[in-house]
Amino acid sequence: MSTQMRIALVSAFPPGVQSLNEYGFHLAKALVANPEVSEVVVIADRLCAPADELDLGPKLRVERVWDFNSLTSGPAIIRALKKADVDGAVWNLQTASFGDREIPAALGLCAPALARLAGVPSGIIAHNIIAGIDLENTQMKGQRFRQAIVRAGGAVITRAMMQADYVTVTLRGYADQLTASYPRASVHLVGHGTFDTETREVSRLGTRAKRIVTMGKFGTYKRLETLLSAFDLLRKDPEFSDYELVIGGTDHPNTPGYVKSVAALRKDDAGVRFHGYVAEDDVPTFFGDARASVFDYSTTTGSSGVLHQTASYGAVPVFPNIGDFVDVSRDEGLNGANYGVGDAADMARAMGSVLGNDEAAQTLADANRKASMDMPISEVAAFHVALLRSRLKRRRSGSQAIA
Repeated sequence: MSTQMRIALVSAFPPGVQSLNEYGFHLAKALVANPEVSEVVVIADRLCAPADELDLGPKLRVERVWDFNSLTSGPAIIRALKKADVDGAVWNLQTASFGDREIPAALGLCAPALARLAGVPSGIIAHNIIAGIDLENTQMKGQRFRQAIVRAGGAVITRAMMQADYVTVTLRGYADQLTASYPRASVHLVGHGTFDTETREVSRLGTRAKRIVTMGKFGTYKRLETLLSAFDLLRKDPEFSDYELVIGGTDHPNTPGYVKSVAALRKDDAGVRFHGYVAEDDVPTFFGDARASVFDYSTTTGSSGVLHQTASYGAVPVFPNIGDFVDVSRDEGLNGANYGVGDAADMARAMGSVLGNDEAAQTLADANRKASMDMPISEVAAFHVALLRSRLKRRRSGSQAIA
């Protein structure tokens, strides 16, 4: 066997609750399990309150060195990478990984290129790109000037990200766009990956509670009004009158208080339950006990981790046939019942089509689970280990040639 590598994973990480922390957790587990890796050093976000770190065995340690919305996250991460003396780093990123304010977010996204210059081979998992987001359907709706600034800044930041050793994206449309714009960059299409696909058993839909779930950070392009109206319409049908809706998740950082305000309007509705944040250990049960998982989105910002969790644990997804959902259906074979964006009646119809036909729903759930098994997170980890080894070997060969 070739010499093992010490690899850093730069990511939000549980028990922290920032975006992509669940993906970081599963990717870290997969890297730890990879026989070509001797140690995984997670360069993670600092916790808002003291909490015990997760125990993933002796091959993993967590260094919490950066803060959301901090201007100094990039330098802090690079110092930590140099101190850890790693052979390479995988950066688990989306556009707001380092902040929901433009400047700290942008500075953080430049860090992988700086790490490469500092001698640390660096590869980025880009879960979304600015050019792929419909800003008119985000919190910037109607703010044309701000959208123009974000677009211009996004182009600069994307160019900086392309200076990393390589970039992987989860959707073919992103890969095509980046390859066309940056032909000299090393861009690879690697599926999102799904979790626990090799070992976890899932129950059949007909044996599950009569439950519909939704999960996310709500208030911007992920909202609850259409879903709640659709659920009210659904329950008017006697066949579905005893279903419950469980809402898992919290506010989007830009809409504090949103979920609390919606929950207050539904405080007397016994059929609607607000679960709050869904901890990593609770995710399998959250989806595995539900029959359907609904996505009340007005736009998309990358391949949905929640969609992959829905498929992994055997619930049937109900989503609008827009944007990145279309790409995931085409590229990865994950399908569900579809509805028109913002149309409560159509969403109710789509939910009813799933819940009212056990045989068809089970066929769809089985197909999604099979598709999810085609790209387990272990294969994603192996791809990054191989790329980092290639980059490290190239650097060392170059150094020897110069010497």
